[in-house]
Amino acid sequence: MGKLTIKGQLAIDYCKANQKLPDLTLAKKMYEENKGVFSSIEDARNKIRHFRGHKGKNKRISELVQETLKPLTYNTNNYKPFKEEIETGAKILILDIETAPIRAKVWGIWNQNISIDQIESDWFILTWAAKWLFEEKTYSAALTAKEAVAQDDSRIMKGIWEMLNEADIVVAHNGDKFDLPKLNTRFLLNKMNPPLPYQSIDTLKHIKRNFAFTSNKLEFVNRMLGLPRKSKHDGFELWSKCYAGDEEALKKMLDYNVNDVVILEETYLRLRPWIKPHPNTALFILDEHEYRCPTCGSNKLEDEGKKYYTTVNAYSQFRCTNCGAIGRKRTSDLNIKERRHILSSSPK
Repeated sequence: MGKLTIKGQLAIDYCKANQKLPDLTLAKKMYEENKGVFSSIEDARNKIRHFRGHKGKNKRISELVQETLKPLTYNTNNYKPFKEEIETGAKILILDIETAPIRAKVWGIWNQNISIDQIESDWFILTWAAKWLFEEKTYSAALTAKEAVAQDDSRIMKGIWEMLNEADIVVAHNGDKFDLPKLNTRFLLNKMNPPLPYQSIDTLKHIKRNFAFTSNKLEFVNRMLGLPRKSKHDGFELWSKCYAGDEEALKKMLDYNVNDVVILEETYLRLRPWIKPHPNTALFILDEHEYRCPTCGSNKLEDEGKKYYTTVNAYSQFRCTNCGAIGRKRTSDLNIKERRHILSSSPK
């Protein structure tokens, strides 16, 4: 290996001392502190990329200081998804409900077409449970034995309506197809007004969109992720007993429901950096002095040194070191002259 230049030695020293900084961020630092040596930030960046092994097929890093200097990577082994609560002002509600089954008279158990005349009794809400993100307290309600027999959920609907009315963001597993439409139906039937608008995060949708778990059920996903899991119960027999007004069964159902909400919070926090688009929690802070992560609201952001490209523009990307989510700036990195002659391909 040939003799190192001043630029090369500086690049090695800066890389050793700042192993966690991305290439571009480190290049800016090195250039500002050594303007007499480097002609531009890009000149400094090229040297850093050269010695980190990020440039083409260059493997000089393996020859030089392999023991102490490693290419910068995002180390998922050291990533902790539940670091800390960020006070965004956004009210994030974790929600789950349990409903009574529909009872009907049928002539078989496979591929049945059930008419509305065969329905003996319709579904209704047995229990609900909810908690605000990062709060210890869990809120819940269950029917009494008398209410279950009468299929009257009007009393317990008031509490969950109040929470939804206050929420800015609601998190539920299969919430968009099940929990939220079911709640809306019972609100309507109980002659209640709609709650104020909120944004929905359906964890099931994002699991299906981003991953390939063998099962997308909450129990299976949490088992694979090493997270707290569902409570054991007696299966459909528990629902039958609740329908009949069994007080002990209703209590077990409520406990089961509450546990589902607690474990769903853990699931959401693990999935959070993968949820795209996530409702912008930074809107509830409106910081005038620094950038905020749109996913969790943290100001602990690191420039990734890699551009986000649209068809006609380029933006700086960042990673939040609190929640792990990736975002980009809203202002372009290209000036007017650079954008002037950029063309867009025809969409059709």
